[in-house]
Amino acid sequence: MIRTFSFLILAAILITGCQNQKNVSDTTEVKRDTSTLISLETQLQAIDTNFSTDSVLLSFSVFNHSDTVQRFCKWETPFEPMLGKYMEIVDEQGIEAQFTGPMARRVMPPPAESYILVQPNDCVSTVYNLAKNYTIKPGKYTVKYTGGGVSGLHEGNEVKITVNGK
Repeated sequence: MIRTFSFLILAAILITGCQNQKNVSDTTEVKRDTSTLISLETQLQAIDTNFSTDSVLLSFSVFNHSDTVQRFCKWETPFEPMLGKYMEIVDEQGIEAQFTGPMARRVMPPPAESYILVQPNDCVSTVYNLAKNYTIKPGKYTVKYTGGGVSGLHEGNEVKITVNGK
């Protein structure tokens, strides 16, 4: 008799528990975090046409074509000291310039001061010297920002440069 009574109580609990089960998608609206879905454009531009193996100055710009403020992490971009390899520099033979700069290990997630805000329909730019962290020999090169990673930026245009001797 106790077994039957215990079985009936257990069955009643299971049945009522199953009837009250609600599907999460039926009761709550699914919201996406659009703060990471940025629509920023990167652009490289040569500052000069007379480059030496010691000085290859390029401008790196991030454009915001949207009507809202956007942000990106400056890590792995020219907006911070050259830490890490985020440029692809290839000569006419397809040989990539050797990266000689420092690499960095980071604490995740990036702190608030690691982000740069870009106002609506505006851009932010910086100028940097590729020769500081890459072995650049005389010759013709194609340079591009590889994008991705922590910054969240996408690769942009390519710049063709000719490097003369010292």
